[in-house]
Amino acid sequence: METLFTTEFWYYAPIISTLTATIAGAINGKFNISGFYSQLVAWITGTVLSIASWFIGIVHVGEPAWISLTFLCIIVGLSSNGIYDIPFMKGLIDKAFPSKK
Repeated sequence: METLFTTEFWYYAPIISTLTATIAGAINGKFNISGFYSQLVAWITGTVLSIASWFIGIVHVGEPAWISLTFLCIIVGLSSNGIYDIPFMKGLIDKAFPSKK
C-alpha cells in the first residue's frame, strides 16, 4: 500500500506554492486586488494548480487520493499566502500521520 504523502508530494508542493504565489501576485497586481480577495485568489489558484498537476500526472499522490489532494491544496494555499513554510507543515503532518514500518 502506498503512503498517503509520497516523496513526490513533498517535492512538488513547494514548486506549486511558488508558482501559485507568482501567478496570484500577477493576477492581483493586474486587477489591483488587495486584502482578503488577494488571499482568495491565491487559494483558488493553488487549488486549481494542485488538482491540475495531479490530473495531468505531474504529481502522484498516495491513497486515498482525495485526502492527499485536499492536504496538497491546503499546504499550497497556506504556503502561497506566506502563512507557513513547507518543513513546518511536513513536521505537523508527520506527527499526525506517523509512518507504519
